[in-house]
Amino acid sequence: MTEEAGFRACQQCGTPTPASSAVCTHCGAGSPEATAAEAATEYRFFRAVFTRSNQFTMILVGMNLGVFLLEWLAGGMGAMSADHAVLIAFGAKQNALIAEQHQYWRLITCVFLHIGFIHLLMNNYALWIVGRDIEQIYGSARFLILYVVTGVMASISSFYFSPNAVSAGASGAIFGLFGVMATFAFKYRKEIPAALSKDIRRRLLPIIAINLMFGFSARGIVDNAAHVGGLIAGVALALVIPFKHPEERETPLIWRALQVVCIVAVMASFVAVFRSYSGPRLTFSNLASSPGSRVVDYYNRMTSADSSLRTSMNTFAAVLNGADERRDLEPARGVLEKGNPSPESLGRVVAAKVLVDKGITEAGRAPVIDGRPELFRQRLIDLLNAQKVAIERYQGGEDPRRQTVIEAQRVQQSYEQFRREFDVWLAGYLEENGYEMKKREADD
Repeated sequence: MTEEAGFRACQQCGTPTPASSAVCTHCGAGSPEATAAEAATEYRFFRAVFTRSNQFTMILVGMNLGVFLLEWLAGGMGAMSADHAVLIAFGAKQNALIAEQHQYWRLITCVFLHIGFIHLLMNNYALWIVGRDIEQIYGSARFLILYVVTGVMASISSFYFSPNAVSAGASGAIFGLFGVMATFAFKYRKEIPAALSKDIRRRLLPIIAINLMFGFSARGIVDNAAHVGGLIAGVALALVIPFKHPEERETPLIWRALQVVCIVAVMASFVAVFRSYSGPRLTFSNLASSPGSRVVDYYNRMTSADSSLRTSMNTFAAVLNGADERRDLEPARGVLEKGNPSPESLGRVVAAKVLVDKGITEAGRAPVIDGRPELFRQRLIDLLNAQKVAIERYQGGEDPRRQTVIEAQRVQQSYEQFRREFDVWLAGYLEENGYEMKKREADD
């Protein structure tokens, strides 16, 4: 009777509801026909979208792993740390190199670098989870565009808002994908299955919020400027770039062209890395080393070379000032004639030269670390060689004192200037790499 009167019994609550209505007017449950039609529509959507390939997600994960292996071969790698010099050499974001040396490719290459095993695993896991969905929803061409552009925008955000940070990692681009996914769920909530939109919002929004809060609470460790920049870029791009509808068979030419541009930009950036590479030599022995070992080696050898130079200068200055004659000879004999240094003086000169040679060897064995570390290493080598020339002039000249004193004074003045600049820089450099500078000896 109910159906004959134009009503049907709701299967959910049992209350009579108009048969012409697709949903129950009391509880909102759909009619069997509407439910079946909706299920069929959802099935067609999921089948069309989530059976698409996701080869570019796998390619990006593979690139991250490949670049990380090269980093590891170049220097020690830890659970949550990496050699600072290796990161710079492979293209980490470093403001001075970008602004002063115009190495803009670092805005791209830094997206593919990682700082330690945990950093790599976390980012690759997140990329694998969200990347596959985004690539299937938007298609491979638009997915790659979204990933590269949000990664670059994250780097630019870090450049302006975290100028002192040496940044690396895919997390900025991953936050960009989070922004794309969240925007997709809101923008197309009336076009896509309701269950999909609701599930994305339920799972994704808490993840974004938790990660942002963690980033703000871990300033100095996490580059939250890159995360926020990538997230905003992802939202903005998702508002203008349409997803690949189930009925779309061919990707429009514009997206394929932009995909090629992104591929060329990434390839060109890594070509620039390898053309300008001046970092550590890649060896299998580095696989067993610890991060920062090159920094420690650099510090120890530079300190040893500096100590040798300082002792050599003090010893040689004592000879030039005649301190050994005044102290060691009997007063009745007086000071020796010019050009006739005492055996004691000659012995000290030889000792000073031995110290200089030792310093040159130590500085020469210090790791070559691109940038200011290498500039200071070369300056110290130049000072050591200048000291050696002064000593050799003394040993071979007819009038060893006059010109040699001038040369020795020049070396001393240059050394004092070097030490002032080197000490200030070294303290900051060691702190960047997680070390605290040892206090100099009182007589330095």
